[in-house]
Amino acid sequence: MAVSSEAILGIDLGTTYSTAALVIDGRFHYALDGRGDSCIPSVVHFPKSGPVLVGAEAERMRATDPVNTIAGIKRVIARPLDSPAARVLDAGSAFKLKGAGQREVSVVTRSGEYTASQVASFIVRHLKERAEARFGRSISKCFMTMPVAAGAPVREAMVRIGRMAGLEVLRIVSEPVAGALARGLAGAAGTEAPTLVYDFGGGTLDTTVVQRQGERISVRAVGGDDCLGGNDLDLAFARWVADAIWGMASIDVTKDALLFDRIQRQCELVKRALSGSKEARFFVPDALGIPGHRRNLDVMVSREHVTGPWKELVDRSIQVTGDTVTAAGLEAKDLGKVMLIGGTTFVPQVREAVSRRLPVPLDIESDPQTAVARGAALLAVMPQLLLD
Repeated sequence: MAVSSEAILGIDLGTTYSTAALVIDGRFHYALDGRGDSCIPSVVHFPKSGPVLVGAEAERMRATDPVNTIAGIKRVIARPLDSPAARVLDAGSAFKLKGAGQREVSVVTRSGEYTASQVASFIVRHLKERAEARFGRSISKCFMTMPVAAGAPVREAMVRIGRMAGLEVLRIVSEPVAGALARGLAGAAGTEAPTLVYDFGGGTLDTTVVQRQGERISVRAVGGDDCLGGNDLDLAFARWVADAIWGMASIDVTKDALLFDRIQRQCELVKRALSGSKEARFFVPDALGIPGHRRNLDVMVSREHVTGPWKELVDRSIQVTGDTVTAAGLEAKDLGKVMLIGGTTFVPQVREAVSRRLPVPLDIESDPQTAVARGAALLAVMPQLLLD
């Protein structure tokens, strides 16, 4: 595959999955993992010996060694231990967080302590190496994305992360703006009604009002919640399951880090299944009983079961959305459409809530998990598309 000498990766470092894209001859191409997948789990495992594992190989280790398997690290980049994001991550993780003062939080592993930025750099380096293997050449430059609610410390950390991964970060663009570019909002002449980009990912919610002006797009207002994402839906679901187990068997599964991590991972799988079906099987082997007398947790879960556990979180996202529209000096009727990106927008309850709050056409991304990386890659070759 021929790549120009100025190949610039577009990188979306995600909370749950990360993606790297490159534009070649007008088409998007991705760094692929060993499974041939462009969405690479944002998971890092520190083994007893040998190099760290990243992606799908690391994800598999969560089942047996969650204490040394780090997931969701994006949430705490450039944040101290007492930040809301760190408290949320700590509450739902088997691995240990550590920090002092206002320094960036670290994770404690068998291999030592690593800052959140160091862990994130393993993921970015993995993306770089997978891209180099795919495209057959060395790559040293990238455009990276970050949540709109993140401030200067996160922006500076992203540059450091790129440097640790062997990449020069040429530009950082907000995730919803990158998603809007990927959906073709810029590039055609004329002016359209404003668009609300609703980007609900694994760890953050980003909302942005953008508008096309000529062949470019401009940003009218931004909003977000960096403690609200699909992972929070998983944790709320897992706590609902834990309450049900307590009521049924008087067992507190939250006290068992390994078991509760397995339950959370099953919650994520069932959440995804419920996006396409009204009910799904919830199965966790050996979840009930006492050692030596374990039995499986095997039940059917419907969309109605999770409506309650998810309501407060979905309502929070809608409040942020409404505030962003107001900050743009608009009412819902002034919008031309709502663009949905981010994996959590697959959840029917989320889509229904957005439609009720903003009764305008929904522009649903067919592949929402790669949209942000595509937008960053496009901006790398056509920087004129975005008005600064």
